[in-house]
Amino acid sequence: MTDTALWYCVRTKPKNERLTSQLLRMEVGLAVFCPFIRFERARRTGRTWVTEAMFPGYIFARMDYSTQSRHVRSIRGVLTIVGFGDSPTVVPEEIVEDLRREVQDGETIVIQPQIEIGEEVNVIAGPFQGLRAVVSRVLPARERVAVLLEVLGMEREVEVSTKAVLPDQPHPMCKE
Repeated sequence: MTDTALWYCVRTKPKNERLTSQLLRMEVGLAVFCPFIRFERARRTGRTWVTEAMFPGYIFARMDYSTQSRHVRSIRGVLTIVGFGDSPTVVPEEIVEDLRREVQDGETIVIQPQIEIGEEVNVIAGPFQGLRAVVSRVLPARERVAVLLEVLGMEREVEVSTKAVLPDQPHPMCKE
């Protein structure tokens, strides 16, 4: 890599960010950064951990554009180098470094849901599985929460494990 290497945003085929990153590292010898997020999602069978690209369809690659761009474009999974018109757009070093500071293992940010009083949750395990409830108390020492459930037309407060509920949240990258 030369002194003229700068960060660029590379558009990839959908869901090919990890493979394209590996190919750019191995075949072109580039420094590549592709941040992922890991979070829990409610499923009918309970909660599952999901890992997705933070920027679906995009990765960051550090290269000397004048000498390496043609090789980068020829790599399987690369659609284009992001730019305006015929000129590529340089991603400032500070932006990439700020993102790198946020990740834990080099490329993955783990997002842990925080349960708060008054929040709506989905009960995903136990006898109340499938019901929606409102958190009335958080009991961190016992890893439990008290939730208000509507049962037979009446509200009842029951305690459940924090692992048995999942906050009713949008995708972790969505702004409220």
